Amino acid sequence: MSVDLTGAADLHVHFGPDPHRPRSVDAFEAAREAAAAGHRAVVLKSHDVPTASLAWAVRRGVDGIEVFGGICCDREVGGVNPAAVEAALRLGARVVWLPTLSSRQDVENGVAARLGIPGPGLVVTGDDGALLPETHEVLALVREHGAILATGHVSAAEHFAVAAAFARRGKLLVTHATEDLAGPRLSAAQCRELAGLGAWIELCAMSCIGSLATKRVADVVATIRAVGVDRVTLGTDFGQAVNPHPAAGLQTYADALHAEGLTEHEIRTMACANPCALLGIGD
Repeated sequence: MSVDLTGAADLHVHFGPDPHRPRSVDAFEAAREAAAAGHRAVVLKSHDVPTASLAWAVRRGVDGIEVFGGICCDREVGGVNPAAVEAALRLGARVVWLPTLSSRQDVENGVAARLGIPGPGLVVTGDDGALLPETHEVLALVREHGAILATGHVSAAEHFAVAAAFARRGKLLVTHATEDLAGPRLSAAQCRELAGLGAWIELCAMSCIGSLATKRVADVVATIRAVGVDRVTLGTDFGQAVNPHPAAGLQTYADALHAEGLTEHEIRTMACANPCALLGIGD
């Protein structure tokens, strides 16, 4: 039996065209398929361009779904750039990601080089571990606009510095936690500690479903149990040409988690209630 995902919100949907990777859907297709599945909302993510204006256009063209955009603080927008973030938020961006593919962490991982992105990579803290002035500015803007600050692909140490400064004052989402293909590959114990600081933990389908999966579904369930369903959101991180389309992939993910022992109520809490609350569209 399939898990009922009516009202779900996927906070991590990739789409094409994309300068780095072939994509399976464009933004309109992703939204139409999510609407057909009964989902409440999607957030369009691009590593390269702000997506709030595109989300506005898709919202006008696709009925039955709320569509939101965001901005990644990568080299294409000037890095951790408060002016770019402020413009995106004024246009309605709901998620601000700290550096992703341009992060120093992904340079050190080798991810950036594989995509032709030059180093040395962006950071949000100085050599002393303290948040940079521009990071503080971005955090203040996100809080002012009631948006979600997502950790992107920054290092584990940067995750904890940001969480200590922001998680009790605003909405902090740990981006695709534990995923092996980008970022710091956080452990379940680190996720639990970040949640204890007030962060939400995003666990994405791509880590255990599809052609790029590196983990077992059981590993994801173990992380959920370590953190607790009340601090977890489920998304896909899908949109890659080699993977399921995001809406279908979210259903496959939910059904796999159910088969591994999670209840439908637990899955709906993480896929529907929690992400909708973060977006400010909860009942």
